[in-house]
Formats: sequence, C-alpha cells, structure tokens
Amino acid sequence: MEDREIYELADELLGTLTRELGSGIYAQLGGELSIRWDPLPVFGAYASSRGAIDEPPQHCITIHYAFVRQMWRDAENFCQFLNSIPAGSGVDKLYDFYGDRAKLPSCFSEEEQIRNLFAAALTWVYFHEVGHLMQEHGYIRALHGLNHSQQSSDVHEFDASGKEPLSGRAAVVSHVTELAADFEATYFYVTELIRHIMDPEFVSAEKRAEVFSGLVYLMICALSIVFYRFNGSVPPVLSTTPQGSHPDPLTRLEINVPHIFETLDIPALRQHIGHTLDRRDLVHLSGKAGLSVALYWSMTKTVEKRFDDRFLIRGILSRPEVLQYLQPIAESWDEILPEIKTIRRFGHSLGLLTFAKQFRERIDKVIPWGEGPEANPTWNA
Repeated sequence: MEDREIYELADELLGTLTRELGSGIYAQLGGELSIRWDPLPVFGAYASSRGAIDEPPQHCITIHYAFVRQMWRDAENFCQFLNSIPAGSGVDKLYDFYGDRAKLPSCFSEEEQIRNLFAAALTWVYFHEVGHLMQEHGYIRALHGLNHSQQSSDVHEFDASGKEPLSGRAAVVSHVTELAADFEATYFYVTELIRHIMDPEFVSAEKRAEVFSGLVYLMICALSIVFYRFNGSVPPVLSTTPQGSHPDPLTRLEINVPHIFETLDIPALRQHIGHTLDRRDLVHLSGKAGLSVALYWSMTKTVEKRFDDRFLIRGILSRPEVLQYLQPIAESWDEILPEIKTIRRFGHSLGLLTFAKQFRERIDKVIPWGEGPEANPTWNA
C-alpha cells in the first residue's frame, strides 16, 4: 500500500472515532474533541488539553504521519516474517507448546491480517491519548511536581520534561499516568472490539467466536509491536525504580495483557459475545501472540538478529523486579486517584487503573534484588 493510501485509511479510522466521541460524550459535556495530523518525522502521538479542568473539555489528539506509516510497515513485515518461518524449523517447533503451529488467524486473508493489526495498533494509541485527556494528566503532572507544561502530554517523547530524563517523584508520576492511560486505552479498545464483533454486517453469528479469537490475538500482537517500536532495537531491561518518562515496554505489556483477558473473562460478557474462551484459553492465546512478536522483534530488529527470550511475556508475579518497581507506582496512584476521580468527566470504572488487594500484598512483600520467593525458578503464579 502506498503512503497516501495508508494516511487515508488512518484518517478514515480515527476520524470516525473522533466524530463519534465528539458528537456523543463531548457534545453532552459541551466540549470538543479534534484530531490533527503532523508531518514532522516523529514516531508518536500526543494529547493536548486547553482551558480549565472545571470547564467543558477542549481536547485535541495529534498523530504523526511517520507513526502511521511505520505501523503499517510493521504490520506488513510482521506477517511476512511469520509466514516465512520454515516448516519444521526450530523456531516453528516453538509453537508446539500452544498445540499448533498456526501463527496468524486463518479466518482472515493476508490483507485483512495486516489491516487488523494496523487498526488495532492505531486505535489503541489513539485511545491511550484519550485516556490522558480523560484524566487530565497534563494538569495532574504539573500539580504533582513535574516541571513541564500542563497543556499537553506526549506519548512519543521518552523525555517528558523536554530536557533531562525524569527521576524521583517526577518519574513516578509520569510513569503512573502512562500506566493509567494504558488502562483506559485497553478498556476502550476491548469495548470497541466487542461493539465491532457484535455487528452482523461485520461477521455472522456462526463465525463470531472464531473471528473474535483472531482479533484478540492480533490485538495483543499489535500492542506488543507498538511498545517494542517505542523501545527501539535494544532488548528490554526491567528497572526496579521508575526512571525517565515512560515505563519499560515489557512492564507495560505485563500489566496490559492481563487487563485484556480479565475484562474478556467476565461471564456476562462471554455470554453476550458467544465466545467459549475461558481464562486459561485467553492466557494461552496471549502467550502465543507474545511469542510471535518476541520472535519477530528479536530476530529482525535487534543487532544480534536471533531469538531473545527477554522479549517474552512471563507474567508480573514471576518478575520480582517489576513487583519492586510497582511499589512506588501503587503508592502514587493511591495518592492521586481521588483527584482523578473528581476530574474524570466520563468513562467506565473498569477503565481506572486498579491494583487488587491480593496483588498489593504481593507487591508489598517482594524483597529487593529478587531475593524473595518470586525469584525461585520452581515457583509458579
């Protein structure tokens, strides 16, 4: 597909979402939501909020053309990579753990696979920016010590302060608001996916379960590609303390993927959609998607060009460094959550970042440097 066609497809997709939100929720609030396209060669997007937080929202989301183009090319290259894995090779046999060696959902054509990957990546990033705006993170960051403008928050800038990398409390607040925007985006996307899958013009009731499974798989693939693309060619290194403006990509995946299948595993929702995937099936599907992207990224984007299992999703509870990292994150979230609930003008409660009581207990009990039971290789969550 030519660049111009990619931009037109993106404009159609995000333009429709913007008009629907603008004529619905934002119109009810007396506010406005707009989208802007930026030709600067920057890989990313950002959200801007004008006016006071107690006034009708005046929000704008800016998407860089370079990001849109790269996401389409990544979707193309990802599918091409998976389809080129030699049958019977060592890499191919890695999929035996998941029961079959199918690497892309067969219910879609090759072009549909690419389009669905592209749509998932673009839509999730768009909703991430909506998440920032819903909770007015520019205001929250400025209020809690960040030394940058409260008028916008950039998802593509690793240096949110605009000058030196963030550290200390500024980094904690930046990280927790990024994770909060991730949470809003994931819930938004899942609900949009459900709305889409229930449309009889999109898929018949007979094929709904298969198509749903395929879309969930591609969504997790797309989300993984987005995070690794922001991270670059360097293998993920998990930090025990918040540093810089954004969490590690693997940490974000470890938090967002469970949010996806926890939402989809709600019994009433499962019955409504008509899918038979239980929690175990969803975890299995997520693991397979994670393997596909780990293979693609480590074998094509890193210097070594070989499979690196550091890119694999393993589960938060098996990563003591992530549990330690989340200690100040949970504390900061508890501090700012009451204010965010007051500011937040719309959205379901399931879109709010949540740390369950049992999970909090695990965070509190982790021993620094991984010397506790979480570091025991024989222990399983």
